[in-house]
Amino acid sequence: MTTSGGPPGVGRAGRVEAAWQIGKRYRFEATRWLNGRADGHSFTAEAVLCAPALDPVGFVVDFGRLAGLKEHIDDRLDHSCLNAHLPDVSDQGLASYLTDWARAHLPADVAACLAQVRIRTGRPRGAAAGFAVEFEATHHLEGLAPGHPCGQPHGHSYLVSAADADGCSVPVPEELAWHIHKVLDGSVLNESLDINPTSEHLARYLSDWTDRGPATIRVSETESSWAQYTRGAGHDA
Repeated sequence: MTTSGGPPGVGRAGRVEAAWQIGKRYRFEATRWLNGRADGHSFTAEAVLCAPALDPVGFVVDFGRLAGLKEHIDDRLDHSCLNAHLPDVSDQGLASYLTDWARAHLPADVAACLAQVRIRTGRPRGAAAGFAVEFEATHHLEGLAPGHPCGQPHGHSYLVSAADADGCSVPVPEELAWHIHKVLDGSVLNESLDINPTSEHLARYLSDWTDRGPATIRVSETESSWAQYTRGAGHDA
């Protein structure tokens, strides 16, 4: 269990407290001998990174810079018996192993933002009805290195969700859902908004728009990634 003495931005019981957070999920299929029996699952490793402020583009970290973690999971853990690779094959043991590996092998500035790697088993579940809002939009990002794919116009099927001050999921407010569908759905975000439309910037924009709404707004561009902004957490510059 991560405590308040852990990485910057992580509080008691592993709760991330920085203003900005991102997550990237990596699925792998594996088995393990646990409690005297074979225990096979679809596993999801979720790397959570946090920062008090964003880089000039509007990222906590470019997800592409986590590629080494995905490669390690694919090469070492996917379609394997986990007991052959680590001594503690419990969910917590696997999470600790991957967190330690990522801090030791990812680029130093990326590792410094890593709060933890979480482990879940089973098929991922979607948001409960009424607890998320979907919209479709086009965008491109400014300020990226030449050849970066996100510098080209492309689209996403976005999912917006919300949480209260205790981190519990809450329904997206009706007025925010209306605004998303009226202003963002079907639009070119670079034209609709006066921001470089990273997911981090979108989360801050939606949080500011609601003003006194849910403490946390999360924006997910893909099924395996998300970014969120929490008002009043860390340094929200």
